[in-house]
Amino acid sequence: MEQKLLLASDGSENALSAAEFSARLAKLSPQIKITVLVINDVLEKMKYYTPVRSPVIYEEIEIFFKDKTKDALERTLKVFEKDNIQAEGVIRLGNPAQEIVDYAREQCFSQIVIGSRGLGSLKGIVLGSVSTKVLQLADCPVTVVK
Repeated sequence: MEQKLLLASDGSENALSAAEFSARLAKLSPQIKITVLVINDVLEKMKYYTPVRSPVIYEEIEIFFKDKTKDALERTLKVFEKDNIQAEGVIRLGNPAQEIVDYAREQCFSQIVIGSRGLGSLKGIVLGSVSTKVLQLADCPVTVVK
């Protein structure tokens, strides 16, 4: 039976550790299908702001954050590529925790893997705020990797 594993990543050190953990699982159980999900919350917030002074600067900021999101996805996918493990990459916009949980529900994932802390602020010193919210909201098992 195929198992679907959703790896939530922001490209941080802990997210890459979670990717390494997921790769080890895939080596042990080849029937695991891995999807890497990267959420861009900045672009979601930007759509509510109108570039008043300089549309050019607004556009440059948008390009910068799109590139950062793609870079985070590419860095994470490289973890799987080096071990010849197939993984699909998905980018979504919105609130990270909610998007992770919603995507897991929509696509019927059997497990979520997430790093214990990401690139966010100091809100979650011990356990990151996104990983805490995912633990609280998810319908499937969640593995938090340090």
